[in-house]
Amino acid sequence: MKKVMVLCLTFLVVLGVIACEKEAGKVSGKIAWITSFDEALVAAEKKDKPIMIDFYADWCTWCHRLDNDTYSDDVVATKSKDFVNLKIDADASRDLVEKYRIRGLPTVLFLDHKGQEVHRMVGYKPPKDFLKEMDVALQNYKARHGG
Repeated sequence: MKKVMVLCLTFLVVLGVIACEKEAGKVSGKIAWITSFDEALVAAEKKDKPIMIDFYADWCTWCHRLDNDTYSDDVVATKSKDFVNLKIDADASRDLVEKYRIRGLPTVLFLDHKGQEVHRMVGYKPPKDFLKEMDVALQNYKARHGG
């Protein structure tokens, strides 16, 4: 009986550790996302990269499709390394939803390190079209920041 209790406690501890690690850095598709807006701003300035924010909600079917189809694409995942990748739960971050006037999901915003919008994409896009949006965002960012 004691062995069973120890095993159960060990299992619960492992589950807790996994849950904490998952919350610290969300992974969808093949992209590792951070979940802190302030952390993203600091990283963007330090790395001189634009921020790609994926505003999503758990109930949003097209958000899941973006995760499953687009973010899992190898080329999209590779190009995402040109950005600081931030995933924001729109239901839990109403302040950012209001600040950036998010009216539909999914919305992907591309910002500079000061939080200024350089490009916006609303709705689902398959990998090929999403890559074009990423290219536009990079061009706009470079035009503003002399890259």
